[in-house]
Amino acid sequence: MASSKLAGEVPITWHLGKGGPASSVSDTLPLNPSTETPLASLIDLQSLRALLNDFSALVGIATALLDLAGNVIQFAGWQKACTDFHRHNPRSCANCNESDLYLASNLKEGDFIDYKCKNGLWDVVTPVFVGKQHLANLYCGQFFYDEDVIDDAYFVAQAERFGYDKASYLAAIHAMPRFSREFVRRVMAHIVNLASYLSHLSLTNLKLSESRGQMETLLNTLPDPVWLKDTQGVYLTCNHAFERIIGAPASAIIGKTDYDLFPATLADFFRQKDQEAILASGPNTNEEWVNVAGSEKQALMETTKTALPGASGQPIGVLGIAHDITERKRSEDYLHLMSKVFSNSGEAILITDANKRILAVNQEFTKLTGYSEAEALGKNPKFLACGDTPSEIYQEMWATLAENDYWQGELWDRRKTGEAFPKRLSISVVRDSEGKIVNYIGNFEDITQRKAAEDRIRYLAHHDALTGLPNRFSLHERMEQCIAFAKRDDRSLAVLLIDLDHFKAINDTLGHDVGDQLLIQVAKRLQHSVRDSDIVARLGGDEFVMILSGIEMSTEIIEVAGKIIAQVAAPYSIGSHELRTSPSVGICFYPADATDTGELIKNADIAMYHAKAVGRCNYQFYTEKMRDEVAQRVTVEHELKLALKNGQFVLHYQPQVELSSGKVTGVEALVRWQHPVRGLISPCDFISIAEETKLIIPLGKWILEAACHQLKHWHEEGLSDLHVSVNLSAIQFQDKKLPQMVRQALASSNLDARYLHLEITESMAMQNPDENIVMMKTLANIGVKLAIDDFGTGYSSLAYLKIFPVDIIKIDRSFVKDLETDEDDAAICEITLLLAQKLGVLVVAEGVETALQSQFLSRHDCQWVQGNLYSKPLSAGLVEEYVREFVPVHAHAGHGT
Repeated sequence: MASSKLAGEVPITWHLGKGGPASSVSDTLPLNPSTETPLASLIDLQSLRALLNDFSALVGIATALLDLAGNVIQFAGWQKACTDFHRHNPRSCANCNESDLYLASNLKEGDFIDYKCKNGLWDVVTPVFVGKQHLANLYCGQFFYDEDVIDDAYFVAQAERFGYDKASYLAAIHAMPRFSREFVRRVMAHIVNLASYLSHLSLTNLKLSESRGQMETLLNTLPDPVWLKDTQGVYLTCNHAFERIIGAPASAIIGKTDYDLFPATLADFFRQKDQEAILASGPNTNEEWVNVAGSEKQALMETTKTALPGASGQPIGVLGIAHDITERKRSEDYLHLMSKVFSNSGEAILITDANKRILAVNQEFTKLTGYSEAEALGKNPKFLACGDTPSEIYQEMWATLAENDYWQGELWDRRKTGEAFPKRLSISVVRDSEGKIVNYIGNFEDITQRKAAEDRIRYLAHHDALTGLPNRFSLHERMEQCIAFAKRDDRSLAVLLIDLDHFKAINDTLGHDVGDQLLIQVAKRLQHSVRDSDIVARLGGDEFVMILSGIEMSTEIIEVAGKIIAQVAAPYSIGSHELRTSPSVGICFYPADATDTGELIKNADIAMYHAKAVGRCNYQFYTEKMRDEVAQRVTVEHELKLALKNGQFVLHYQPQVELSSGKVTGVEALVRWQHPVRGLISPCDFISIAEETKLIIPLGKWILEAACHQLKHWHEEGLSDLHVSVNLSAIQFQDKKLPQMVRQALASSNLDARYLHLEITESMAMQNPDENIVMMKTLANIGVKLAIDDFGTGYSSLAYLKIFPVDIIKIDRSFVKDLETDEDDAAICEITLLLAQKLGVLVVAEGVETALQSQFLSRHDCQWVQGNLYSKPLSAGLVEEYVREFVPVHAHAGHGT
């Protein structure tokens, strides 16, 4: 072995090889000569090839770099014997590899050895290490030393062994270069230095590769996207999290810019932030919304970018790392919102710990209680209690919280001012993951106004809103109690039902406001008329009920009833009006007349209607006869409805005679009820009931239409001068649809309107004269004639009579009846006729029974008369014959059919 050390080179040890071909070294081969990182991946092979080519060309010796498996990594200047023969044949190639494998376990860095390989040529080999790992061998060879003698027989045997062409092979062997050992030593000094350089370079590259791998592993384990760009915005690397955001592998990202991956607007934003990071002295952080690949969602990313300095200290790129703060931002926004809700809630809120110490309160708490947050913190909420809440409620509250984690109810608390107030409180329990109580959250509101409203509602549910008296509902409850007490004590009760007379007229003429004020004063007078222990209630409208207990004698109730009538009937001063009304009072007794509430009120109502029927402003005691009359009225009402439905009504007609000509000029239509059982019924027995039940409206419509059609028929039969008079009830006259009804009757019968006379009573006309004038004018404009019936029985104002569009006045039969014997009746008839002449209206005298009455009326220029002197009311079938055969009546006693 020889060694040599050249200046500036690594120490070199020359291991002298054997002069003959190398023997087998299989026993000394390393068990695992390869490494996980091949040398080829650690060096620049192109540069190494150029270096070896130049070196071999310079010194004339073949060079090569082989790994430990014998694979050629790079080579240069190889001789023909090797390229065309030794390396061409796999078996002979194996001879060359054995030397490298042998050296793997026998040489150290800086050592080299020369020896003849099994192919008979000299090789000089030095190892290449990467750290402590032997990865490859660098050698020069394929030559003979100057002193070598070529053994042709050996090489001929080699040619025969491997099937070479002998001549060509021997020629290639003899063409091999020859060098001195000193020259080879000097060449190997350079080769050893090159191997050392490759070792250090490979180690450096290996460490860089390992660092890069570790860095990539580290970056890929990060959940946040990380990337690196150069100063031009080109991506150099990125981790898996960034790949997921982009939705592409790193290979599709590296080398591209943001403009290849994002919309232009967002790419501009990213580029701007990159530039700011390059110019900044430290990291820059900003927030940005990005689309998440494979999803329609957007993520809010908090991105930190910093410049990456190069060897010169100048930025060579931008390192970025982003963190998805979408959920954090939502949580922050939610917490902010909850903070706002807590602070601005319309309800007071307090939060305590598990030991019921107050941790926080909101502004509404301070507003409702008067206690500031500082005054409340650390205290038990019971410091607010005023002591009015029963302890049972608190016990129930804590028991419910323990079972359900929630309770809601009403408590009484006290403000800082000392004022007690009711509150509606809700408490929720907050527990940790182990089920332990962490907090109590209470929210409450002041329900003072609500409680007042509830009290008001309860009051209104039992009292009349206008008068403050008990209402119908409360009346029934109190009556039940009174009846129970009376039954227990074996005593009587008096029930009085009071209805105001003509109250509707006051409401209609002066308005509901005045009517309401009148009801209030009536209620007060009724209360003052009885004892405090008695009950006064408003049943509804203008009806009141009194319950008087402890009444034993009828004289007592008579005294009370008289007092009620006197006080209620006294004048009322309401605004600028002095009003009068009167009560109609019905009285019944418990238990004599009924034993339950409904029947008592019903019987008192029956008695009250009887009081109205006998003249109003009086009281009547209930009797069974009254009930029978009511039952009869109910029966009649029901039968009236059936009569209208089944067409049981007929018209009779009483002729009207013109005194000057002695001719029949018209008839008055009078309704009759052709009852299937009771026969022909007079209107006196059913018209009042029809008016009370409003059945007079459909009945009056039928009368009007039937009369018009009948008159049209008579006209067509030649009685063309006849007219027909139809009576209107007060309810009909107040019906706004009356003009339309008249027009329809005229149109359906094709009757000329001038032949239809409509009669209204004097009292009807004067009830609401201003409104009635409007209705009269509307009817007059249709073309019909208007007549005032029963003239003289009411209280006509001459001023109104003058402006009423009236064509006819009918003198009531009560004045005609006694005009022969009663000077007053005669004078009234005479004055009425004179008044009619002055007003230019016609006069019809009703109820003419005698010739003397007829002569008196004729003598005072009465135009028309009707009565039994001439004819009783006739059926429609007899009228035509009567008119055609009529003979004027003068002085004889009478005539009729």
